[in-house]
Amino acid sequence: MEAIQVTEYGAILVTLFFFVLSSVYDLKTREVDDKVWLAYGSIGTALTAVRLVSDPSALIVSLISIAVATVLALGIFYFGLFGGADAKAIICLGLTLPLAPRSFQSLLGYPHPFFPVTVMIMGYICSASVAVWFGLRNSLTYIRDRRNMFDGLEQEPKWRKLTAFFTGYRASVSKLRSTFYLYPMEEIPNGATKRSFKFFFDAEIDRDQLVSKFSESFSRLGFQGDVWVTPGLPMLLFILIGLVITLVFGDVVFSTVLLKAAH
Repeated sequence: MEAIQVTEYGAILVTLFFFVLSSVYDLKTREVDDKVWLAYGSIGTALTAVRLVSDPSALIVSLISIAVATVLALGIFYFGLFGGADAKAIICLGLTLPLAPRSFQSLLGYPHPFFPVTVMIMGYICSASVAVWFGLRNSLTYIRDRRNMFDGLEQEPKWRKLTAFFTGYRASVSKLRSTFYLYPMEEIPNGATKRSFKFFFDAEIDRDQLVSKFSESFSRLGFQGDVWVTPGLPMLLFILIGLVITLVFGDVVFSTVLLKAAH
């Protein structure tokens, strides 16, 4: 077996190991120790260096891929759509597998060589699937309880209610306080006496401070009952799923687009 094949298979195994490990941490605490990324990035960089020594022709495109993955990860983190661990995971993936592995054949192949970008896109698509779960949960809750799902939020436009229906669910304030991954999907603006939906949060926001402020406002104005909450998603788990799908099937998104364009 050639050095390129050995390092590619090694890079895949190392990547799967660290993504499984970080996903477990993400599920349990939504935090991953920086030592995980330091170890992953160091091993991955060494494997990539050996691979590039064996095939110097891939140097430029590999460096471009690493740069693209880094810029995208930091950019998404800057806009609050990624947590710090998620951004570090994509950067380490870029260092370890900057290009689609040639030794591991996928079913559909790769229209472009930027493997980390393909994995990141598939991870986001996988995370969007939770909307189905929210919809089913809320539908079953409505059928069971037969109550107004939007008590105190009747004034909100229908499109905002529909967005809430597919991105969160109702829970008690005590459950919101005690569950580390839940965030309020409502807010009570300063001086206001009505609740309103709030759908966007910085992934690095201080959850405890946010929940405490909301709970105090909720109680002070005499509101009672459940509130709409949304869970902080374990994005590393979804990126792991996207990684496995990409390794097995290849670039599903771009391959599908190109197939439709050809017809």
